Amino acid sequence: MPNLLKTARTGKPASAVAVLFKILAPALLTACLWSKIWLGAAGASVLGLGALVFLVFVPKFFERPFSRLEWARSVGFGEKIWLNRIFVPVPQNLSFRLTTLYLVFWAGVLVALWGAFATLPLLSATGLAVAYSAQFTCFGKLIHLYKVMRDRYPLYRFWAAAPVNDNNARAANRRVPTRQSA
Repeated sequence: MPNLLKTARTGKPASAVAVLFKILAPALLTACLWSKIWLGAAGASVLGLGALVFLVFVPKFFERPFSRLEWARSVGFGEKIWLNRIFVPVPQNLSFRLTTLYLVFWAGVLVALWGAFATLPLLSATGLAVAYSAQFTCFGKLIHLYKVMRDRYPLYRFWAAAPVNDNNARAANRRVPTRQSA
């Protein structure tokens, strides 16, 4: 079998911070396009490029897990499972729903960006509303997919496991013989 998606099988799931940046991305990019009213086309282009760099590279600096963002970690796990569906089949009904939700999300983002480019506030607001509705519904389906598939493939079972060093606990329980002088 050809190895088409090498990172899909072996790569790590998205971090919780990366999921949070996915929430931020549509509004930030739409706002950058709207800024052409005040900054001009060149200023908006530079701001948009800076926003893209920010959205792509900043999450790579926050790889450590955040305990308060369990839902975001589960979304990252579910997304990785869905991307890995070529190698490990997922339930067909969930795959169809996720595909549809991603298409609706991207349609909403494109409408919002088009509205920002054409300076039509109603179009931008409607596009963002559709995009965010689809995105949050998709997040719920990705969490459900992770819960369903967690025990069906050995790799998925250990994504949420955190390495723990038990040497300190052993050292505290071990008694070191001391030399007593007589």
